[in-house]
Amino acid sequence: MANKFSDQMGGFISLRLRGANQEKIINLVLARGIYIWDIKKRDDCIYLKVRNSGYEAFKTIAAEQNFEIELLKRQGLPFYKKIMKRRMGLFGGAALFIITLYIMSSFVWFIQVSGNDKVDRNKILMTAAHHGIYVGANKWNFSRIEVEEAMLREINEISYIECDIRGVKANIKVVEKILPDLAVTGPCHLVAKRDGVVEDVLVLDGQASVKAGDVVVQGDILISGIVYPPVPLETDVLPNLSPSSEPYQVRARGQVKARTWYEGYGECQLKVEDILFSGQKFTNIYLESPWGKYLLKGRAENPYAIYEQSEKIWHGPLKNWGLYCLKTREQVIKTTEYSESEAIDIAQEKAMQNLRQGMEGNLKIVDSHIVILSSPSDSIVRIKVCAESIEDISLPQSIEGGQISN
Repeated sequence: MANKFSDQMGGFISLRLRGANQEKIINLVLARGIYIWDIKKRDDCIYLKVRNSGYEAFKTIAAEQNFEIELLKRQGLPFYKKIMKRRMGLFGGAALFIITLYIMSSFVWFIQVSGNDKVDRNKILMTAAHHGIYVGANKWNFSRIEVEEAMLREINEISYIECDIRGVKANIKVVEKILPDLAVTGPCHLVAKRDGVVEDVLVLDGQASVKAGDVVVQGDILISGIVYPPVPLETDVLPNLSPSSEPYQVRARGQVKARTWYEGYGECQLKVEDILFSGQKFTNIYLESPWGKYLLKGRAENPYAIYEQSEKIWHGPLKNWGLYCLKTREQVIKTTEYSESEAIDIAQEKAMQNLRQGMEGNLKIVDSHIVILSSPSDSIVRIKVCAESIEDISLPQSIEGGQISN
């Protein structure tokens, strides 16, 4: 293994020898300390390999013994170097192309949204951009799972979302929530619009399907619009009169109050760095000419470590002539450090705001508690607020096959 490595590093040459008394030249070469290997005899020729460092000495011995040498192949690093030097532009261009391709593939250049019917596509794209996925975003600067969770919290109309990143393309797949039809004008049920535990049932029209203490999930029938008349007792039935027991349809009306739960998420970093303008600035004015730019006014060197620049160009009537104005404003980094209790308060406030956004109307919170998701060693505090409310969860839904009329 070591010999093969040294042969490749120093280079070796494949030769073919033709001449009389072939064993003699092999003995002479070996006696001079020239390393040869892979010796094969075919017909009246000898095939062998010799290191690049011993080739000149080998050629001298072969000439003294009247042997004819034919060089078949050069192999190893020294010969590859010569080829690379001759084609440096080709190899350099290929390397530059590969590096550029790798850098470009580290960004998201195309975003596709699928599965949305009622939710506006621009709303999905803006929410994704707010959390890191946008055209030109570096794929290492965001977490796909965190973006999915954040978008689910902010877009209430979506029940499932998947951000599939493949190459330079991001495919955002969504599944919208299926809610009961709100524009029902004929016979209908009252169904649960969210999960909860029933607290109180008030029936104005229809037939109650649940009672206090029942656990219901979204879509369960609370007050049925199909009413079954009570069956009369035998003593109440008059002779020759058969009571009607056919069910009939109504527009269910009433109120079903239930205990419901909401969650909100908030976070706060213990150390926050903001880039602000210090108020210091200067402006450079250059004269543009065919021979370059010449500073007319301003500073030749930029004294600011962090800065933002804006430019304006005025072109005159002459080609390649004009004025170039470069405005430089100094920026400073302002670091704000929060104690753990302060960060918890800020994160809790954000979580409550997020929770309120998910609640319909001005619901009253009857109970709440917070859950700290982060560990003490984390640089960021993550809070989840769980709130309990009592609300009317009834929602009209048309009866399948029923007549809907005004």
